[in-house]
Amino acid sequence: MSKVSTSISEIQNGSISVYTGDLTKEVIKKNCIKILAAFEKTDSMFIDLLTESLKRNGFTDERFTDAVNYVIDNCRYPKPSIADFVSYDRSVKTYTHEQICANGTANYQAVRISPAQTKPVWVLKTDFEIHNFKKWDK
Repeated sequence: MSKVSTSISEIQNGSISVYTGDLTKEVIKKNCIKILAAFEKTDSMFIDLLTESLKRNGFTDERFTDAVNYVIDNCRYPKPSIADFVSYDRSVKTYTHEQICANGTANYQAVRISPAQTKPVWVLKTDFEIHNFKKWDK
C-alpha cells in the first residue's frame, strides 16, 4: 500500500487539520484490530470499506488512531458507521491577509500548507507553536 499525502494539504471552511504525516499499514492493522474487538458486529467488509475511505480522505496514522479512540469512547450504537471515523478531525482556524491586517499581525504566523501554495495562510501564533506547522518561506 502506498503512503497517503498529508491531510494538512487542504483548507476547508476556513480551517486546516492539525494532522500531518502518512497512513501506514501497521497503524491501519493495529486500529482495525481494536475496532473489531470493540464492536463485535463489525466484520472484514466494514474494515475494507473503512480502509478505502481513510485513504480517500487523506488520513494520517495519528488522525486514524485518534478517530478510533474517539469512536470507541463515544459510539452509542452497537456498530459504528464509516462516517463516525472519517468525520473525526482536529483543526485550527485560518485567516486571510485582510483579516490579519484588520486585527494587527502580531498574533499571527504565516504558514505553508502545500508545496504548490502561492500565497501564505495565517494561523494564530499559539496554534503554530502547538501544532508544528511549517513556516511560510518564499
